Amino acid sequence: MNTPFSVIARCEHRNVAPSSAEAFTSQLWASIKIDALAGGLERERAPLAVALVIDVSGSMQGDPIAHVIQSCEILIDLLGPRDQLALVTFSTDASMLSGLTVVDPAGRTQLRRVLGTIRAGGNTNLFGGINVAAGVLMTAPTGLRRAMVVMSDGQPNVGLAAPAELAAHVTGLKLAVSSLGFGTSHDENVLDAIAVAGSGRYAYIPDPATARVDLARAALAHGGIVADQLELKLDPAEGVELIQLLPATALRVGAHGVSTAIGDVFVDEGRAIALELSLQLRPSHNGRLAAITVSGRTPDGVVHRTTASLDVDIRTGPRVVDRDAQRDVVIVRADAARAEARRKGDIGAMPAAVSILRAAIAMIDATEGFVRNDGSLLAELREQLQDEATNYERKSTDQERGHQRRGAQAYKMGTPAYAQARGVAPAIPAYLIGIGAAIDGKRFDLYAETTIGRGMNNDICIDSHMLSRAHVRIMLLGTQWLLQDLGASNGTFINTVQVTSRELHDGDLLKLGDAEFRFKLA
Repeated sequence: MNTPFSVIARCEHRNVAPSSAEAFTSQLWASIKIDALAGGLERERAPLAVALVIDVSGSMQGDPIAHVIQSCEILIDLLGPRDQLALVTFSTDASMLSGLTVVDPAGRTQLRRVLGTIRAGGNTNLFGGINVAAGVLMTAPTGLRRAMVVMSDGQPNVGLAAPAELAAHVTGLKLAVSSLGFGTSHDENVLDAIAVAGSGRYAYIPDPATARVDLARAALAHGGIVADQLELKLDPAEGVELIQLLPATALRVGAHGVSTAIGDVFVDEGRAIALELSLQLRPSHNGRLAAITVSGRTPDGVVHRTTASLDVDIRTGPRVVDRDAQRDVVIVRADAARAEARRKGDIGAMPAAVSILRAAIAMIDATEGFVRNDGSLLAELREQLQDEATNYERKSTDQERGHQRRGAQAYKMGTPAYAQARGVAPAIPAYLIGIGAAIDGKRFDLYAETTIGRGMNNDICIDSHMLSRAHVRIMLLGTQWLLQDLGASNGTFINTVQVTSRELHDGDLLKLGDAEFRFKLA
């Protein structure tokens, strides 16, 4: 049976010297890459069983809950009769407003009617909401991808509330989970932790008006699943010891090595793992460092397994770099450094956070063949690290720092499922006119969604250190253009007023770092 994913294992160096008679020990990094096989992007998305888990505590009253309801209605229109949708709310208690409902014309009418009954008030029992949604999803028919999207603007204060506790609970549920955090009062550590545990993504929603875009992406991205509940088994050869595995996960040690859960594989998003190994190899060693098995379940419930081996040449001489393996290892290690820097920043250890990020930047710069800001994943990650280090170094208000931190936490390296659809023409045309310096008089036509920043992956790239990697996004929502700051270090200004999100009107003056634009309706 053909597996729907590939496994490639490579050592950062193609060769290592054998151990001497004195049992010399060396260390080596290696990468394991799991990707969907060719043709994945052409596959029809998996049918979904989605539970929307909606915070209806008192802080959601007014615009937040109104925009969430509108966003849910838009998602209802995007799903079809192959899909099922459930609605769960939580405040002091959690309840099921609607069980899994086939999204056909009758189902759409029923779901919209139920949405109209939502009212806000009470505390924030996130744990209860997750449990009710999990129970609902367990009733989904075989063949549907089971996923929940958790939406909240506050701090959990009923039941389990700590990030590690909730993440462990979500891991045990074996369900897909994504999360949306509204405003600047939600706990991004909690929402990010449950999304990571559920192989989903956390999105930061500074303006509830943008929820309609991010909710649709959060739900529909799970339809791109190739295999879930992936399990890695690593059987090291004699003389090989595993020092650490990144991203760090719980390891189970058995008679034939170690095993661990490693998340899901999507059509446009695989998994990359870095291994640090201790080697004590004799000249007679055959060069096979470990046997690797990866298993995963496709949406139809079939479990697939594929194997690979991690090999190296046993010979003396200068080490020869495998650039692909080194790149993958450096990406994983740098992303782990971001997480460690966040932990330091959370306890106020800003110099330590900056030191960790600067060391990760230096590691990227030293990578063989690295070219800064060439649009590659590694280059984009480096620019993100630079922005985060700058944010820790700046003297910002608590509100500014919170906004920057949430914007940084929402960035996930290499997740095109959450990137905007490139090049979609807007129903209401608009453009920017550059003012001053290198962009003076230049016209930049806007797509239905456009990102601007110094990173090469933006729709509009401005080569200036005053702009963040991804500085802002501009979207057409219904009949209104809206700008959203993405946690930029130097802020975003409209008509000299600093904003995190605001509607745009014909003639508005935008200042992003040292770049200025005039917004114009065509």
